[in-house]
Amino acid sequence: MDQIPVWVNAIVSVGGLLGTLVTAVATFFLWRVTQVLARETTRMVEASSQPHIVATLDPNRWSMRHFDLNVSNSGNGTAYDISIEFDPPLENGDARKRKEIPLKRISVLKPSQSMSSYLSDFGPLEGKIYTVTISWRRNTKSVVREENVYTLSMGDLQGISRLGNDPLVQIADHVKKLQEDLKQVGRGGDRIQVDTFLATDRLHEKRVAARELRLWRLQHRRPATEDPTETALKGEP
Repeated sequence: MDQIPVWVNAIVSVGGLLGTLVTAVATFFLWRVTQVLARETTRMVEASSQPHIVATLDPNRWSMRHFDLNVSNSGNGTAYDISIEFDPPLENGDARKRKEIPLKRISVLKPSQSMSSYLSDFGPLEGKIYTVTISWRRNTKSVVREENVYTLSMGDLQGISRLGNDPLVQIADHVKKLQEDLKQVGRGGDRIQVDTFLATDRLHEKRVAARELRLWRLQHRRPATEDPTETALKGEP
């Protein structure tokens, strides 16, 4: 058997070395891609479960001249140890003059949860521009506080109007009035008037109508024709 030339063995060795090198490079790039995908997946999961806290000053449902402080979590994660600051500081209205500004600290706020409290009428807020700083923790053991800073301008609400009342407010007003009416009835102050119309009342009306028809025919000297109403009421006085 002839021996394999040396140059063939050399080519096979070089080919095997190149194949091993290509496999190593491909394995390295696959590992890098896997790492990038893992980081992106982790980032997407964290972003999808991230809380986002916003504080706004909104018109009260019952009166557009009065405003509520509203704090809501528009993110997908629960926020803890929430701190809210307005610059310049908020001022309470006359109804809350001696009380602290509400909702400055909130212990926990779930996703899509909101909290609101009446603040004041529009007078002290008109034309002001606030810098709102909100910070929170993602969990109770975290030492890192996330922060959201933005500008809130009350000029955005200048000149706004509303056509009609809130449907829920209208329903509440009607229910309140109904309760008051029922209380008056229960105390005997008012009586519910009920009109009843029985079968005897209908028969009486038919008899009266037939009697008036006969009188009218007698007055105008017209012969009485056969009438279904008269036929049904023959023999009546």
